[in-house]
Amino acid sequence: MARSVPTERARAILQRLVELNRVGSGLGPGPLPPNDEDGESGLALTPVRRRRLYEDVVQQLQSLIASGRLEPGDQLPSERALADQLAVSRTSVREALRILEARGMLEARPGQGLFVRGRRTEEIVSILAAYLVRERESFLEVLDVREALERKAAERAALLATHKDLDALKAAVVAMQEEVLEGKLALDSDTEFHRALGAASRNEVLSQMLDTVLGLMTQRRREVFNESYGGILMLHQHAGIYRAIKNRDARLAGELVSTHLQELGMAAGRPHHGYPGVGH
Repeated sequence: MARSVPTERARAILQRLVELNRVGSGLGPGPLPPNDEDGESGLALTPVRRRRLYEDVVQQLQSLIASGRLEPGDQLPSERALADQLAVSRTSVREALRILEARGMLEARPGQGLFVRGRRTEEIVSILAAYLVRERESFLEVLDVREALERKAAERAALLATHKDLDALKAAVVAMQEEVLEGKLALDSDTEFHRALGAASRNEVLSQMLDTVLGLMTQRRREVFNESYGGILMLHQHAGIYRAIKNRDARLAGELVSTHLQELGMAAGRPHHGYPGVGH
């Protein structure tokens, strides 16, 4: 049984159909009448509502930031200038800027305006790592993450390291050698080596993540250096990694980094099975 349509709505529909038929006369069949499957709301022949203007503004600004046309530190034009350029109201621009600021893509500087925000990788990793490092098992999870990241960094470094990067790696190895020979704790030179390795990957995000995760392992690294021959072992492994990167051997550099970091896992009580290194 057909559903009855209110008189007012029926008249509006019929009037609209007449108009559509008049427009389509002489051009073949006119447009089909509206589908009534969606209930009464489907009977209103009104244009489909377009996407909100501020969403278009958000999309355009995000694209400019993602493409690098707007870089970290760049100041955005004023609301008025953006509104004029985009042909939208200042209200739409203001709403779009509010959303981008909430997403962490823009930052407001009092008395100056809105600026494109730099990468927040270090903060994000710090938060996640602070959670992971609470328990002993979580430390091993952090170590797994570091191994995956640093292995990739070593492989990239073997292909992309500049002369300056190689000099930094070599300097860290030489500094560690001097400290080990003098019987000192070579923790600082170890840190410098791994930071130089991250920088040599030529990937800023990867370098920041490694630097943050590295700081979480300070105590465990200290324990390794305090063990008998721990410093000599680390020095030997650093020298091997440096040579592999200098020789542009990405596969070997990655493998040596994995072996190097697995020593930390052994010190933390990880099962030795399947892990190369000493102490078997």
